[in-house]
Amino acid sequence: MNLHQVLTGAVNPGDNCFSVGSLQEQPITAYASGCDVVILGSDFERLQVIPGVQHGNVLVGCVDCSMQQGRIAASYNNLICIFEPVNLLKQKNAPLQGSPSQWQKSGHIVLDSVVHNLTWDPTGTRLLTGSSSLQLWSSGTRDKSSGEDSQEKPDTDFANWTCIWQCKTAFSVHLMKFSPDGEFFATAGKDDCLVKVWYNTESWHSAVTSPVTSPEKEGQGEVDFSFIYLAHPRAVTGFSWRKTSKFMPRSVHL
Repeated sequence: MNLHQVLTGAVNPGDNCFSVGSLQEQPITAYASGCDVVILGSDFERLQVIPGVQHGNVLVGCVDCSMQQGRIAASYNNLICIFEPVNLLKQKNAPLQGSPSQWQKSGHIVLDSVVHNLTWDPTGTRLLTGSSSLQLWSSGTRDKSSGEDSQEKPDTDFANWTCIWQCKTAFSVHLMKFSPDGEFFATAGKDDCLVKVWYNTESWHSAVTSPVTSPEKEGQGEVDFSFIYLAHPRAVTGFSWRKTSKFMPRSVHL
């Protein structure tokens, strides 16, 4: 065994520099090591290292893996790069173990300020980012420059990531996490004693009345969120969602 197979580099400081996700029902771990992103398999064997030289040797600030689709998001100052496993496009039934899984860049997002945190929703189709403002991004259609060969070249066929909602916050968001069912997400700032629990206002309005959504918002996939406060006696350093059964009525655990 070679030395690099054991020592892949130390994790960058910070709670948002490593993440555990899933690919074909197999756990994967991605973490930031200097300017690189290291991807490990279920037995912590090294699957790939995404070199930082491809992104100007900028220190990786945040990393998050989706629990579906195997997507990985990594931030380089105000740039977020999206990586996807290309073997799923060619061999959908290929097992993770022993397969040449390679993550390639499939898209990117440029923000106005440095990214402090980012997280995927449970489906892996939307990305929530926290910087000077809170933004929710959704992937649209790909820019098809090669026609029928577009699925064979995800590195040159980037997906369009569109901001479908954003909110300016008084302080930078440092903590955020989606609920297991994806209906809510919670956020908190640095040294903040208040946790905001965000909910989709359209979903809750449609629960009591007929949904009224403008054609413009419906066509663009835009959403709207509001929030409630959860007060804490001291600064919040972390939080987690309690997993509940899908058969439990929502009115019981709200």
